[in-house]
Amino acid sequence: MSVIELTTFTVAPERTSAMLAARGAMLAAFREDRRGFVDARLVRVADHTWLDVVEWADAQAYDESRAKGGNLPGIAAFFATIDTLVSAESGVRYDDAEDGRRTVRTIAYGPEPSQVGELYLPEGDGPFPTVVLIHGGWWAAMFDRRQSTPLAEDLVSRGFAVWNIEYRRIGEPGGGWPGTFDDVAAAVDAVPDLDPSLDGGRVLVVGHSAGGLLAAWTAHRSTLPDGVPGARPKLRPLGVVTLAGVLDLVAADEARLGRDLAEPDAEPPAGAPAPSPSPFEPDPWPGLASTAHDGMVALLLGGRAAATPSGTR
Repeated sequence: MSVIELTTFTVAPERTSAMLAARGAMLAAFREDRRGFVDARLVRVADHTWLDVVEWADAQAYDESRAKGGNLPGIAAFFATIDTLVSAESGVRYDDAEDGRRTVRTIAYGPEPSQVGELYLPEGDGPFPTVVLIHGGWWAAMFDRRQSTPLAEDLVSRGFAVWNIEYRRIGEPGGGWPGTFDDVAAAVDAVPDLDPSLDGGRVLVVGHSAGGLLAAWTAHRSTLPDGVPGARPKLRPLGVVTLAGVLDLVAADEARLGRDLAEPDAEPPAGAPAPSPSPFEPDPWPGLASTAHDGMVALLLGGRAAATPSGTR
């Protein structure tokens, strides 16, 4: 029976990026130095609180690892980013299944809560053609990547790997210009490093509605001048598909697209997931409703509609 190690810890906001950056080297050191290391998963349970779930082949491997502590630089560097150890427990896993690659896993491409995505892998060894999914929903924080899950599952059943991304949206810190665009660029550029089974030369970006604009924008990144969000792309997609994409931003801005969200007595938009009950995830709807009078394009770009590639007439 394998042993599951559960460690809860906090990381100061200014160290979150360093902790995530150090994670890869720590796992590499575990694979090199720790007998019986099976796998690990990092879970963000609150703003600055994390749960590290580590699986060991047996109790002896777990005990040997604890005795070694931070004996290698890669492990010590990760431990150094931790602010407070909240708890450390272990237990025996009783639901052992046949060894195999996880078909879906959540991966962070940056330190912010919304800088994550789900990577879906089909059966087989690859290399797999990869689809990056960018969800829609007015670029607003009450909509998230869950709306793209059915499409992701359909694509993976057809042999595609799928990277269903989240990004900072209007109504949360960093959403709008330039954070939304920075995030989409970073998420697309991250594809070659997500898993060795992905074919970085066969990447397609698909966006729906508001995400259709962001998908189309990725096709123009190589034309952007230095110093602007998205310039100097590390990955150029083979193609881009927009599904009901908002592509004429000038017209959308003039029409104040999304101003319906500002109705003070309106119900939250249809299709928006129920607000999280967690105090760490406040409902963005009331604050967004008070600022959307001039439409969502204005909030997204702050008057830059005519200067945004893929968004002009």
